[in-house]
Amino acid sequence: MKKLAIVTTHPIQYNAPWFRLLSEEPGVDLRVFYTWHAGELSAVDPGFGQTIAWDIPLLDGYDNELVAPSSDVRKRTFWNMDSPGLTKRIHQWAPDTILVIGWNYRAHVSCMRYFHGRIPVWFRGDSTLLDSSSGWKAAVRTLVLHHVYSKIDIALAVGSNNRDYFRMCGVANNQIKIVPHAIDNQRFESAEHDAVATAERATLGISPHEIIILFAGKLEPKKAPMDLVRAYKQATLARSDLRLMIVGAGELESEVRRELPANCVELRLPFQNQTRMPSVYRLGDITCLPSRYNETWGLCLNESMASGRAVIASDRVGACRDLINDKTGWSFRARDVGALRDTLVNLPDRRKLLAMGAESQEFIKAWSFEGIVKEIVRLAIQGAERRPPKAAILS
Repeated sequence: MKKLAIVTTHPIQYNAPWFRLLSEEPGVDLRVFYTWHAGELSAVDPGFGQTIAWDIPLLDGYDNELVAPSSDVRKRTFWNMDSPGLTKRIHQWAPDTILVIGWNYRAHVSCMRYFHGRIPVWFRGDSTLLDSSSGWKAAVRTLVLHHVYSKIDIALAVGSNNRDYFRMCGVANNQIKIVPHAIDNQRFESAEHDAVATAERATLGISPHEIIILFAGKLEPKKAPMDLVRAYKQATLARSDLRLMIVGAGELESEVRRELPANCVELRLPFQNQTRMPSVYRLGDITCLPSRYNETWGLCLNESMASGRAVIASDRVGACRDLINDKTGWSFRARDVGALRDTLVNLPDRRKLLAMGAESQEFIKAWSFEGIVKEIVRLAIQGAERRPPKAAILS
């Protein structure tokens, strides 16, 4: 058995499923160490502007423990996320390898520094260079990042843009392994959601020939829902079969409502929890993520594709480079409302869009939780073959 410790802040819906799969591997003994909370906080998500409690299990099926910060933390910063007992607890458990998810917390950096040279230290994050800047602050940040990543042995890159970021931070090519971002494909691709969505479309009065453009996410400036609203308004001047569905909540909700013109049919749904999302994506015929900045990946694209829908995304979305091609969707330059309008105007009819959705669903199967687990197990076994006995390392 290869003992793997994973360090992360709190349970999230995109990690818990592959933690469970990894714990089921016969050659892996897994323990996840949470450094903020273990699901007991009922916090207001500032992006959605409301209290969020996911309706899928996040702690079941794998070994985990909480090593909390020394004080109550509601808003995380580098310094208050300290978890002073973390390295001691991990050391007592004596893992063969440690995987740290995210470095921008004091406890995580301390953990990387402590175990560097003792056992292999892996790192996973999804930062990119898409929003990189110049100047002295950027230069200082680069120096800090080079120092941080000098303490890792392997970087698990989620995609091409993330891989380029690690290279910029001084991580050697042979230290970077692609372990792609993924979602629960099986839950989203299940055909049982088709009938639910078909019935809901009929209830909403959507005719079979109309094309529903879906935005699903936080209504916040970085995701630029207003760029989509404005492009949609312009596109409806050229074609009458387009309709827009906004799913989500956030600080821009009142502006979104105000901007939609009276002569456009607009459909709104409030924030939808995880078990509803496979049906929600099927209410649309294509999903659009027009983010302007700081969209390191954009997992709604994975979810939409697994639901059998094509996608549109700006070039500032980290996943755009890996997931969008001429069979799965379209990309456009971020902030260019005219380019997005032209994309909407030139969309094919609904039948062809759904055919692209089928292609997208097949494509995204390669980006899976099973793929994450397979690569981690391979690396764990490979690493075990190359290092001295654990007793010598931890002495």
